[in-house]
Amino acid sequence: MSADVMQFPELLADLAVKDIKVWVEGDRLRCNAPAGALTAEFRDQLRDRKGEIIAFLNMATAAARQQPAIIPLQSGGTRTPIYAVPGHVGAPFSFSDLSKHLGDDQPFYALQPPGFDGQSEPMDRVEDIAEYFARQIVEHQPAGPYIIAGYCSGAATAFELAKIMGQRGAQVPCLALLGPLHPTTYQELPRLLYFLARRSADSFLREMAELPTFGAHCRYFGSRLRNFGERVRALVPLVRKSKEPVTTDPVLASRARLKSTAITALRRYIPTPYSGRVCIFLPNKAWLRSGAAPHRWLRVVPHAEFFFGPGDCNDPLMLEEPDAPAIAELYRQAIQKAERLT
Repeated sequence: MSADVMQFPELLADLAVKDIKVWVEGDRLRCNAPAGALTAEFRDQLRDRKGEIIAFLNMATAAARQQPAIIPLQSGGTRTPIYAVPGHVGAPFSFSDLSKHLGDDQPFYALQPPGFDGQSEPMDRVEDIAEYFARQIVEHQPAGPYIIAGYCSGAATAFELAKIMGQRGAQVPCLALLGPLHPTTYQELPRLLYFLARRSADSFLREMAELPTFGAHCRYFGSRLRNFGERVRALVPLVRKSKEPVTTDPVLASRARLKSTAITALRRYIPTPYSGRVCIFLPNKAWLRSGAAPHRWLRVVPHAEFFFGPGDCNDPLMLEEPDAPAIAELYRQAIQKAERLT
């Protein structure tokens, strides 16, 4: 596969962030975008590389029919492949920046959970999701070794997945948990509220500090307050039923169900001991004291190793720019340490 073609996942991820949908109908490339989202730069790329994009999308569609869970972000390279479970929204392209900074020699596959494609139903048990991923990985790569990774709430699924693979004789030299949420985060309401409040407060203070004037601070505070009010209103059930039928994009509706069932699955999950190597990557040392309770993983993996990002790392966006290079470097340090010990 050419280097140019391998750039398409990054382009498609950029389009997805802007809610720009691109698909193929016959020999034509179709696009649907919100007003103002399709910039001149995106339009030029779609026009100039139409044939290549159609070929890539057709190839990806054909591969998805065989292994719908395997999303190749970087398929070339000689290092042990990484298979990574995303957070509860299930977005495989959340690993795009990290895979890019790990380099061309690091194969990286994101794992897409059932329900994200809008054509399958989400699963509400971590064990079932992990079993599904295990089958898909072995179909894609019959023999190991495999490095299993999981981000945020996806860490629990990655943990169970590594156990399944190991029990079946596969070589898993490392389980990488990236900013992991322990299941008790969603089992204990006070802890969940603390976790959500802290994430919001940290983001608010970081963005406020970057504003130049007091007036800008006031405007920003007002906008955040309005956004908070809108989020609260969205959580309140509607008292009156609408007379007009509500039409919903089936893919977006499926992803909303996926998010809900993923949280249900995490809440139900009870980790059990795992003897393999576990590396826990946290955005910074302060994350140890967060409501995410990463230290509780030590109850089942007391031998786990912790690696910390820089103090100013943006906690909820640790895998994205500008923090992705630092997390990629932590991963390289962990792998190099393992190679020195073997």
